Amino acid sequence: MATNLWGNVYYKDTFAGILSQEAGGRCVFTYDESYLQSSLPPISYTLPLRAEPRLSEYGLHPFFDNLCAEGWLKDAQARALGLRRDDRFPLLLAFGADLAGAVSVIDPDPAEDIKIDHDDPENIAALSARASLSGVQPKLGAIKEGRVFRPVGRGERATYIAKLPSPVLPDILGLEYITTKACAALLKEDAVAEMALAPLRGVSERSLLVKRFDRTEDGKRIHFEEFNQLLGKRPEDKYEACYEHMADFIIQNGDICLRAECDTLFRRVMACILTGNTDAHLKNFAMEHTESGLRLAPCYDLVAAACYPQYQTLALGIAGAENMPIGRVSPRNIIRLGKLFGLPDKAVMLAVSDFAGRLDRAHSAVDASKNVGRGIKDKLHQQMEKRWNGTFGLIGTYLSKKP
Repeated sequence: MATNLWGNVYYKDTFAGILSQEAGGRCVFTYDESYLQSSLPPISYTLPLRAEPRLSEYGLHPFFDNLCAEGWLKDAQARALGLRRDDRFPLLLAFGADLAGAVSVIDPDPAEDIKIDHDDPENIAALSARASLSGVQPKLGAIKEGRVFRPVGRGERATYIAKLPSPVLPDILGLEYITTKACAALLKEDAVAEMALAPLRGVSERSLLVKRFDRTEDGKRIHFEEFNQLLGKRPEDKYEACYEHMADFIIQNGDICLRAECDTLFRRVMACILTGNTDAHLKNFAMEHTESGLRLAPCYDLVAAACYPQYQTLALGIAGAENMPIGRVSPRNIIRLGKLFGLPDKAVMLAVSDFAGRLDRAHSAVDASKNVGRGIKDKLHQQMEKRWNGTFGLIGTYLSKKP
């Protein structure tokens, strides 16, 4: 590993600049002059093209910080390198070859003595590829060969993310699968991540294989940023916001965003509340960088977390109300949220009507899902019934009585 802690930053396959860490922990990113003279875009909304170095006094700039691994994978990486869990720069440097989106961070002098536990298949698969994935759930990169999924190897680009069973959340893989199916039914033509429940060769007999929307079939990179990155927040601050702050970003950046996507985003938040997805934080919503500007990325990480008793509070504030128990979300909260998304009452009512027409399809999609136990399906059915009967089904009545 480079002794002075610096790495080359690439946008897709083009050298974009240098990322370095100074004594005391300050980090610096500097665009390469040739990249500035090219027609390529900034690597991040928060890192516009300019010759002057971009300084971050306290660790990695939020864009890079959000690319680091979290939870189980971060712990495995730290143990392999003999580092502390909070040594984020060297962890990114060592495992930055395959990151979310189109940016990679490559160490010019990579370490070869990574300590891999060869008696642990998950550890081997997680560390061999030198990749990082955010999120606390156990996961690693994968590739599909025919009908078989296998872990990605070093030098390969994962086209799937393999989520592994959780030791503390039973049936979490099946729950995410059926929650995603329900949301796909509710959200009409909106793009939702593709996935399958299948074995991961040599690692696990059961895993959730999520097709990466930031990779083409042949592994080419597509750039996107989570709203935590777009809003300049660090990973630990992903719960420190309200859902309407994402709409504010779209509205305030009308030159690169479509105002109409506020309606799409509002419906996604509604689907999260209806299905009991209480853990829908800023890192679970994203926008793709396209030639026309920023556009909403497909829906992903859709889990009805309220099926577990410890997840009964919404991850983000709703219409200014923070730490809202999902059982207390009222028609008034939803209508107020619509206004903050720039939507008139008629648009909110249209969204509710559309959901009403697809609710049976959502329940049917849950029932039709294979390899998922009846118990977890029943829990999701109950979540949707509670939310509909207690909140969404009452919105029309509330609006009719509104002065």
